[in-house]
Amino acid sequence: RGEDNGRTRKRERSPCDEEVQERPQKRRNAAISSLQQDEMAAFFRVLEDPNIRTFLTLDSCMRISDKYLLAMVFVYFIRAGLQTEEYNKNFFAALFLANQMEEEVGFRHEIYQWAFGYTWMQKRQQILHDRNLLLLRIGFRALVDQDTCEQVMAVDPLHWAWRRERPIHHSRAFPMLRRNVQQVNTYGPWSSLPPCMLCRTMHLSLHAR
Repeated sequence: RGEDNGRTRKRERSPCDEEVQERPQKRRNAAISSLQQDEMAAFFRVLEDPNIRTFLTLDSCMRISDKYLLAMVFVYFIRAGLQTEEYNKNFFAALFLANQMEEEVGFRHEIYQWAFGYTWMQKRQQILHDRNLLLLRIGFRALVDQDTCEQVMAVDPLHWAWRRERPIHHSRAFPMLRRNVQQVNTYGPWSSLPPCMLCRTMHLSLHAR
């Protein structure tokens, strides 16, 4: 997807991307054409799960769970034909996949601890296994364009999840050698990379209830 309020494309545009853009609008949006209100409501309930909500709150500067990545998670659930009761157990695997598809910087490894708690070192291969199963269920259709994400958000545009706008100053990838100690440490469970000074006020305000 193109640059958009702090987001940049991970990959150069490929022939596959061009084909997706040229498909008729109806076909491109087939993943959400049968969207039901109860599916969206179930997704929002997953976001309110105490562990997931805390993870989202502590995701510093929304590096691994901004609104587009969350919309991609929902699209994967629809494409996979998951039952609503399967949403919770597949959330972190879907978010991991979304990060692999869209992000240059490997902050996605923070997801391990939130998915498995203090046993994450022993279980970290499980999320890769779960991701692979999800890929099979979606028929390897992991590319989600920006239009599809925005249509998902338009179903309930006032929900707090869709206010998770990544700041523009976090839009660029930067080399490993230029990262500070905080940016290469692994945090969690129940902690995360501290927010930068520019994001701190916005981050706290967004999640105030």
